[in-house]
Amino acid sequence: MKKTDVFWITLPIIIATILAAAYIGSFKANKTEEKQITKAKEIISSNQNTEVEIITNEELILNDNIIGIIEIPKLDLIAPIQEGTSQEILKEAVGHFSESSFWTGNVALASHNRSKYAHYFEKIDKLQAGDEIIYKTKLGVKKYSVYDSRIIESTDWSVIENTQENIITLITCIQNKPQSRLCVQAIEKI
Repeated sequence: MKKTDVFWITLPIIIATILAAAYIGSFKANKTEEKQITKAKEIISSNQNTEVEIITNEELILNDNIIGIIEIPKLDLIAPIQEGTSQEILKEAVGHFSESSFWTGNVALASHNRSKYAHYFEKIDKLQAGDEIIYKTKLGVKKYSVYDSRIIESTDWSVIENTQENIITLITCIQNKPQSRLCVQAIEKI
């Protein structure tokens, strides 16, 4: 058999193998994402004994930069959350402190309380014990109940450290007090 004959016999096999691998790879990626969501759901449900509602990408706003949504019914607030707390992020969204947890433990968020840009946390000083905060991500929905509201120093980073309990921490500046921050914390409802 000539080398050219071998080439023409094996070429369709090679092309078919490459196409099959690409198809299987994309199928596996979708299956992997489904498995991750299912696993997260199982872990959360087993730890919380609660039903978890999975939010689809479409419901989280069609924007790759959005990692979640915060809702505070008492304040009529629904706001997008982006990763990080840079001034660029805080111009348009609530920022997630990268040093804090995204799902389990302490989820720490920041926003302005006044600005020519987004100022989603302008009314969090009105929150009281028992008020509800809803946190939505691609992993699901968590509902929290406010238990603390206090003024902290701008250098107090202990409030974003991880915790054993699932809590959410909201931080914003205080008008005319550049060295202080308002910190509202809520614990997950079970």
